[in-house]
Amino acid sequence: MNHDEATRLMASEKYLLGELTPELREQFEEHFFECPECAVDLRAANAFIAHSRAVLAGGLHSKAAPARSSTQPSSWLGWLRPVIVVPAFAILLAVIGYQNLVTYPKLKQMIAAGTVPRVIATASLLSSNTRGSNLPSVSAGPDQPFLLFVDIPPEPRFPSYVAELLSPAGRSQWSLTIPAEATRNTLSLHVPPQTQTGTYTLVVHGVSESGASNAEVGRYRFDLNFQK
Repeated sequence: MNHDEATRLMASEKYLLGELTPELREQFEEHFFECPECAVDLRAANAFIAHSRAVLAGGLHSKAAPARSSTQPSSWLGWLRPVIVVPAFAILLAVIGYQNLVTYPKLKQMIAAGTVPRVIATASLLSSNTRGSNLPSVSAGPDQPFLLFVDIPPEPRFPSYVAELLSPAGRSQWSLTIPAEATRNTLSLHVPPQTQTGTYTLVVHGVSESGASNAEVGRYRFDLNFQK
């Protein structure tokens, strides 16, 4: 199960409500341990359910009507029902609104900003043999980013470099300008999620003082596999 399928199935909610089949439940459990966004959704939904139960329980206890004596007319109970249900329902709506307007967006912002701990797949291109058959490989989900570790040979004539990622079909996915100072150490490049598996190529060109792209200084190939 990937993230798109989990979202389409509303797997987080159905998992907590016990509405998933045993097979889907097992697939989702394997998925959310590797998907930070689903893990956050699951924790938020679990907290929401627990909080809602507490709010409803508190509302019912605080608004509970006194026991009806045998002499009280039955119409009293019907009159008291709105007193119990309406405030509790209003509180529940307020909780839902707070979750949708504050909690969920904040959690998604934390993920986007990288403030939520997560495991990110990596591939080392430091000593890759670009002409050999044993290429470095990285396993990530189709909706997950990953890191590439690479060394760029510094050349004094280039004040900066441009790294470009090519898809298995040879199409440019993105390019990144890298200052010469950054090449003194091993670089860790954050690669956005890709949509297909296969052999990708990272091509690095030196850029002259005039800003024109010059000679190719590095070409690094790696295989991308999607996690099941």
